[in-house]
Amino acid sequence: MGNVCGKKGNVDVTTAGGEKDNMGNSSSNAADGNGVGQDNKAASSGKSASSKQKAADNKPIPDPAEIKSKPVHQVICEYNDLEDGQMKEVEVEGQKVLVARDQGAYYALSSKCTHFGASLAKGALCQGRVRCPWHGACFDLATGDIEDFPGLDSLQSFEVEVKDGKVEIHTDTVALSSTKRVKPMITRDLECTLLYLIVGGGPAALECAESLRQAGYKGKILIITQENDPPYDRTKLSKALTSTASDLALRPTEFYNVYDIHIMTGMEAFSVDTDMNHMVFRGREWTDYTVEYDQAAICTGSRPITLDKPGTNTFSKDVFYLRTPTEANEIANKSKGKNVVIVGSSFIGMEVAASVVGKAKSVTVIGRSAIPFANLLGEQIGKIIMELFESKGVKLVMSSEVEELIGNEENLTQIKLTSGETVAADICVVGIGVLPNTEWLKDSGVKLSERGHIIVNKYNKTNIDNIHAAGDCTTFPLFIDGDRLVNIGHYQMALSHGKSAGMNMCFKEEPLKSVPYFWTAVFGKSFRYCGFGNAKEDEIVFHGESSKFVAFFVRDDKCIAVASLTWDPMVSVAAELMRAGIPIPASTIRENPEQLHFLVPK
Repeated sequence: MGNVCGKKGNVDVTTAGGEKDNMGNSSSNAADGNGVGQDNKAASSGKSASSKQKAADNKPIPDPAEIKSKPVHQVICEYNDLEDGQMKEVEVEGQKVLVARDQGAYYALSSKCTHFGASLAKGALCQGRVRCPWHGACFDLATGDIEDFPGLDSLQSFEVEVKDGKVEIHTDTVALSSTKRVKPMITRDLECTLLYLIVGGGPAALECAESLRQAGYKGKILIITQENDPPYDRTKLSKALTSTASDLALRPTEFYNVYDIHIMTGMEAFSVDTDMNHMVFRGREWTDYTVEYDQAAICTGSRPITLDKPGTNTFSKDVFYLRTPTEANEIANKSKGKNVVIVGSSFIGMEVAASVVGKAKSVTVIGRSAIPFANLLGEQIGKIIMELFESKGVKLVMSSEVEELIGNEENLTQIKLTSGETVAADICVVGIGVLPNTEWLKDSGVKLSERGHIIVNKYNKTNIDNIHAAGDCTTFPLFIDGDRLVNIGHYQMALSHGKSAGMNMCFKEEPLKSVPYFWTAVFGKSFRYCGFGNAKEDEIVFHGESSKFVAFFVRDDKCIAVASLTWDPMVSVAAELMRAGIPIPASTIRENPEQLHFLVPK
C-alpha cells in the first residue's frame, strides 16, 4: 500500500463564531497551521488502527485475557462436491461459512452479505467475485474485500487447503464469529501536512474518505457538510419514518476518531477559488469559514424540488419534503389518523405511501404520469406496482397535477387538482424530483452540465486538476453504455463514485466500473433493477406474472437492463455479466430466462 504525502500544504480554518463540530470541538481549533486537528488524539497517541478496531464493529474491545480462541481445522467438503462457478453454505463450529469453487480453486468466506445479511450462496459468482442477490454488493473471493456496493464492510476470508481430495478450512473460533470487518485502512501521520477536503456528508463523501485511507493517504481528511449529522443511510428514511440519525448512521462516532476523519456539520458550501485552492463555507449563524485544501472532492448531492403552487407557503407547516430524519419523524407523527396526500409517484413518494398506509386515515398519491414508473420499468411492471398499492388501500390519482393547496386559517384541509377534483389533505408530502447542489460552483471554473451537474471523467475528476466529484451531483461516463454521460441518483452508485474519487485522489488511476443497481421494498416485496435502460424506447421481454417476474430490456438485440420481483439472483447475475463485458444476446433470454446463467464463465 502506497503512502500519499508528497508535499506540504497550508491549512486555514477560520471562524468568527467558534461553532461546534460533531466531535464537540470548537471549529476555530479544528486545524492548526499543519492541518492537525485538536481532536486527533487517536493519531497522536501512536496507536495503530488495528489496536483501535472497536470502531469498525461498534463493539467494545474485550480484554485479551478473556478471549478464548481455539484453532479450527475442519473438512468442509470433497473436492468434487462443487463444480466451477458453484457455491454452498457449510457449518463450521456453529457458524455458517460460504464455500465457493472458481477456476479449480476453493475459497471460504463469511456467508452473509455485510449490507443486509443476505445469504451469498444464493447470489452470483463470476470471475473471482460473489455478488449479493438482494442489493448487489460484491466481494472478492480470495480476500473477502468489498469491491462494489451497497454496504461498507468486507467479509472474513479463511485459509483453505485441498488435500487428498478433501477441502479443509484452517481458521480459529474468533475469526469465525466475526462475520464482517473493515477493509484495511491506515491512520493519520502527523508529519504529513496535506489536507484533502470533502464537501458533503452523504454516502459518496464517507466512501471517499474511507478509500483515501485504504489507498494510503496519511494527511488530514476534513468532511464539511450542511447536514446536522454525520453520514447516514438516507434511503431508509422513506421505509422507516421513525428512524433517527443515530439509527441510520453509516459509521459510529468512534470510527471517525480511529481513522482520523474530521467532520464539521451545519456548514453550507458558499464559494470556491480554484486558483488559490480555498473554499468558503457559511455556518448556521452566517459566519464564514475558509478552508485551504490540497485536493478536494465535491459530494454535495441533491435537494428536493419544491412545490410552487398557491397555498404552499401559507400551509408550509403541513408540507413536507423528505430529506432528514427530523422530517421523516414529523411525517410519521402527523400522518396518524390524518389524510395524507403524496405529490409525485417517485420511489420516495411511493415508499412513504407504503409506510403510512394503515396508520393514516387515508393515503392518496398524485402522479403526473398515467402509470407509476412507466418511463423506467415499462407499463406492464408499472401496472403491477400500481395494483399492489391499490390493493393495500392507497388511492392513486394519475395523470394529474396540483393546482392549489386549500385550508382554513391554520391548517391544510384539501388539495385542488388541475382537473377540478379536490382531495382531502391534512398533510402533504412532496416527491417530484431533485436538483443538484451546485449553484455555488457556477462562477468557479468547475465545468457543469446544462442541468447543473458537475461533469467528471471516468476517474471522477473534474476539469480542475485537483478537484474530484462524486454522487448525485455529477454527470459521468457510464462504461456499460459506451461512456455516455449520464446522471444516476442511486445510493449504490454514490458509494461507487466515492470509492473512485478517493482512489484517484491518491493517483491510483482506477476507472469507475460499476453497474447501476437499485431496489425498492414495499409491502414485503422487493423490486430490483440493474443496468441503464429506457422503457419508452427499449423492447421489454417479460417472463412471469404479477407475483414473480423478470423483465429484460433489449436494445439492438442485446439486453441492457434487467428488472425482477422474487426471481433472485437474476438481476445480480445480469449485473456481473454487464460488469465483465459479456454481452447478453436477446435470443438467449427470449424463451427461457434461466439461460442467462449459462452465459457466466466457469
